[in-house]
Amino acid sequence: MADLIFYNGTIHTMDDEEAAVTREADGLPVSAVAISGGRIQAVGTDEEILRLAGENCRVIDLKGACLVPGFNDSHCHLLTTGIGTELLDLRGAASAEEVIRRGRNYIEERQIPDGVWVHGTGYDQNLFADKKLPDRRVADAISSRHPVLLERICGHVGAANTMALELAGCGEDTEIYGGELEKDGAGHLTGVLKENALEAFTALIPRPGVEETKEIIKKTAARYNACGVTSVQTDDLGEVDLDTMLEAYRQLEKEGKLNLRIFEEVRAAGLSELKRFLDYGLRTGDGSDYFKIGNIKLFADGSLGARTAYMIRNYADDPGNRGIAVYTQEELDRLVGEAHRAGMQVACHAIGDGAVEQCVTAFAKAYRSDGVCLRDRVVHCQFADDGLLEKMAASKIASDIQPPFTVSDAPMVPSRLGDREWCGYRWKTMLNMGIRLGAGSDSPVEPFDVIWGIHCAVNRMDRQGRPAGISHPEEKLTAKEALRLYTAGSAYLSFDENRKGRIKEGYLADLTVLSQDILNVPPERILDTQVLMTVSGGRIVYENEKEGF
Repeated sequence: MADLIFYNGTIHTMDDEEAAVTREADGLPVSAVAISGGRIQAVGTDEEILRLAGENCRVIDLKGACLVPGFNDSHCHLLTTGIGTELLDLRGAASAEEVIRRGRNYIEERQIPDGVWVHGTGYDQNLFADKKLPDRRVADAISSRHPVLLERICGHVGAANTMALELAGCGEDTEIYGGELEKDGAGHLTGVLKENALEAFTALIPRPGVEETKEIIKKTAARYNACGVTSVQTDDLGEVDLDTMLEAYRQLEKEGKLNLRIFEEVRAAGLSELKRFLDYGLRTGDGSDYFKIGNIKLFADGSLGARTAYMIRNYADDPGNRGIAVYTQEELDRLVGEAHRAGMQVACHAIGDGAVEQCVTAFAKAYRSDGVCLRDRVVHCQFADDGLLEKMAASKIASDIQPPFTVSDAPMVPSRLGDREWCGYRWKTMLNMGIRLGAGSDSPVEPFDVIWGIHCAVNRMDRQGRPAGISHPEEKLTAKEALRLYTAGSAYLSFDENRKGRIKEGYLADLTVLSQDILNVPPERILDTQVLMTVSGGRIVYENEKEGF
């Protein structure tokens, strides 16, 4: 008998290519779902499913609400998102002066002792009148008694104050592979840190231990659940070491306190780090229903906002600058090849078309070498022409995309790319070419609100209904396509297409209840959709107190 039943609903099963509310075989309406033992027991009509209700079964009348598979964020940073709630919040700052004011207030309000790190995140210099990146002078103005590190919202560029530079042992002759310590015309450090140079500084900040990490995960997972998310594919190793991360997740699962399914991406920037991880004996897919080892995560370039995304041609608004290539082609080929030989899937951050080209070349070479499709993916894949996309399709290279980037990047794309801006955010083209896609948030870079992500994919408009400057109507997705990316599409990327992403007998009972039929409302009303309930493994992990049942 069933443990939990939903009936009288509008149900989108996302089963195969069919997302309608009828069973293709007999045309009967699908309006109810039965759950038993954490899995979907049956899908059918109200009459069929209600017969499965036992004495202790909870039966929920959906009252016409919409039931869909639980959302799966294909790329995010769960711990960074959680830790960010305790850091200096610089999101929305409109000037360097506001950054300084917020930093000083943060120190005063929290009574931070001298010598303790002040870590700020989330600024976007494109909101400043002068568009200038905060530098050493801005960080020094916040405090000279604390090491100060400021990170741009993208996480690929930052600024350090004098004390932080001294603690890191950085001077004018210091070089950091794959990164840049920016210098002014006289050769002096400006305090601006790019790519691996920024990571060298974040590594100096004390990391949380197991118990603190567990609390961060629990609190952040609850926030994801409230947005209908039941699975995430997350890169956490920038915040904690591997042992701490593994132990925290294992303890939470043993205690029955892990309400979010984790596919953990493992950073390994070089061969030594890759070997160190492989020595643990862990491989892609190892783990349990709630925690699995995911892919090897690499960074091939930076971000568009910081002009560190690696482009084939110079930035239109910065002659002579093509961004930063973290690897040579030979280095990336070797790293991907070693990971493949160990049976590890690889996900490579690549925003610029130059970095995308490097990734596609390395993945295609590994695929030709062993003939095994490990579903390697280009993370973001924001700029690519037809030739690159055709190579991706031919070598079965996937991608996870971030629909909200079409709105947040819109103000800077025309100036950065000039007459080449057409080659960006080509998700409809990618789908039509047969490239497998999942969708994510890259949180905390963008909100992990999937309804917002679907809206961006379908409408390419901001919250006020204003078209994004890179709207390109021909690249907009349908609501059905967008929902599929956040469910079945993301499940494919983590090798879970036979257990997640669909409402189907035998699949994990991960479900999201929505206030309206998101596939059949006018596109401009998608943002009105609310999450009413979230179910993980047959357990209700979120209920909307105001609008629930």
